[in-house]
Amino acid sequence: MDTETISSVAFYAACILCVLNSLGIDAFIAELSEASTVLSQRAVYADMFGFKHTMNNFNHNEVAKAKSRLLGRLIQVQGVNHLPKIFPCLVKRAEQSLEEQLTLGKVCSDGISLPVACTVRALTSRVMGVLFFGEKISSDPIFASALLRYPKEMVLCMVAFQVTPSFLSSSSHSEKRYVHGLITKQGDAQTIILKRLAHIMGAGRDAWDEDPAIRELTFAWNIASIGLDSEYWNGPEHLAQTLLGVWFAAAHQPWMNLDFLLLQLCRRPDTQEALRQEIGTLEGLNYAKLMDLPFLDSFIKETVRLHPLDKLAVRRKALQPYTFASGSPQIPAGATVAVSSYDLMHNSTDYPSPDDFQPRRFMDKGSPVRGTKFTEVSDRFPIWGYGSLACPGRFHASIVMKLVIAQFVMRYDMKLEDENARTFWSWETFIMPYESTRLIPKERVSTS
Repeated sequence: MDTETISSVAFYAACILCVLNSLGIDAFIAELSEASTVLSQRAVYADMFGFKHTMNNFNHNEVAKAKSRLLGRLIQVQGVNHLPKIFPCLVKRAEQSLEEQLTLGKVCSDGISLPVACTVRALTSRVMGVLFFGEKISSDPIFASALLRYPKEMVLCMVAFQVTPSFLSSSSHSEKRYVHGLITKQGDAQTIILKRLAHIMGAGRDAWDEDPAIRELTFAWNIASIGLDSEYWNGPEHLAQTLLGVWFAAAHQPWMNLDFLLLQLCRRPDTQEALRQEIGTLEGLNYAKLMDLPFLDSFIKETVRLHPLDKLAVRRKALQPYTFASGSPQIPAGATVAVSSYDLMHNSTDYPSPDDFQPRRFMDKGSPVRGTKFTEVSDRFPIWGYGSLACPGRFHASIVMKLVIAQFVMRYDMKLEDENARTFWSWETFIMPYESTRLIPKERVSTS
């Protein structure tokens, strides 16, 4: 990471450079990730996305064991166990949604072109919607539109809050609420989602119109089942707010990773063909097989390694002064400390020729990172975070991404509409896809 980029982020420079030069990075990441009573993950993202202004004053900074237990049980236990059962519904939704997106494409000389970012954002939102809310609710046009708009509006608010002039940053926060209202049309998408969720997790729970076999696999049904009898979860409105926060976390990153993955595929017909050979056929494709495709895992990891959405990882905000066990660095209260995921995934010891794209890197014999799956949590590949606070929804994100890739490569040959088009731009430590980049999917003669 260059000095200019590091210095643009408050206090990151001293922490990162000191860590890499004087500490074992594995020991540092372990301590950073687990000192949760002093170094807060929630506080970082509450500041970054302005939850005080964007989530009706919902307290996302609180450290509540009841909340952590519920979300761990909901996502990491029940959610993962339910994935093989709900997978056929995800396949059905992915197929339907891809067909819908093709009807919105632009006619060009080579066929139909699709905007990559818009297409994958819609696909991931529609497929994720089944995991969270079932088939019928997530198919409602008004609700589906709100689900799609909400994460995008949150990111726009994050950017706006970072560049808001100082005279709009008073302690009353009324000006930032105004900015939020302007971007989100007075929180219209949020209101639609919360109202519907509070109903199906409260008064309308017993009358929820969904196939019980599907309904009981969803996050919305299970968070209510786990939480409504708890004194901490004081009603369906509280549960709805919590689930909306989980939705934002789940819907935000997969589509951006998918954008970069499809861009790589468009430039590499050989990789498209290699994936087809490994997948074999869409007929009978099940959860277990899709999660056990070594080349697909390696291709995804190599793309994400070269294009991490954030050059920093394991971000923590110091709620009070903190000194690491080695004696340094010393973190003042209010500062944020992180590790450079970019540097960790570009070091030549673990990743020889680190700037080269090698789709089989994680399969090659003799590679220090051989055999590691995309969902594996590692200090060598910290995109999921690390330790007990590593992303609990990584299996859900992974299966949605793999399912969308499988649909594209098995059904279409892909290329960019403009080989010279810009594909991404940087803001602070983040990499963002361009909305204007387009791909051309040409239907293959056979998908078997």
